[in-house]
Amino acid sequence: MDYLLELEKEHSRKNTDAIVKYIGNNQIEFGKIINIIYTAKAPIPQRAAWIIATVTKQSPELIKPYVSKFILTINDFKVDAIKRNFLLALAEQKIPSKLQGRLINTCFEYMLSSTEPVAIKVHSMQIVANLCAEHPELIPELKSVIFQETEKNSAAFTARAKMIFKKLDKIKKK
Repeated sequence: MDYLLELEKEHSRKNTDAIVKYIGNNQIEFGKIINIIYTAKAPIPQRAAWIIATVTKQSPELIKPYVSKFILTINDFKVDAIKRNFLLALAEQKIPSKLQGRLINTCFEYMLSSTEPVAIKVHSMQIVANLCAEHPELIPELKSVIFQETEKNSAAFTARAKMIFKKLDKIKKK
């Protein structure tokens, strides 16, 4: 499949699903989509990022070779859709120890930003909450940021915050 051609053709759920189905759990085909994100001209990378997030839900093992690259380059992207989809994919992954600090800092920056969209904040909040299982010392800081940001953000942020507070309370009790 010529992914570039398909992504140029249209941006739709139908097209995304067709590409995702074609990729299946094929690491080589998945890598071609990653390459498009890093080499194509806008708006193609953001369309490809949607595919990454969708494929990752079905075949999470495909993203493992790219976790470090995503963490190291996420701030290079100015397009919200790419950051949002990278964060969504990363929220379901085991983060390498050597990159956890960097990702945690990035996520806190996103959560505290006055310009980041709520979806980026929500996925960032989820990533930090997931990492609290390994780093329970982060719980007070995460709770503080969530409280601070809840009044500034949408119902989606508040709903995820409630779920995360329950998760954090379970971590504390261990």
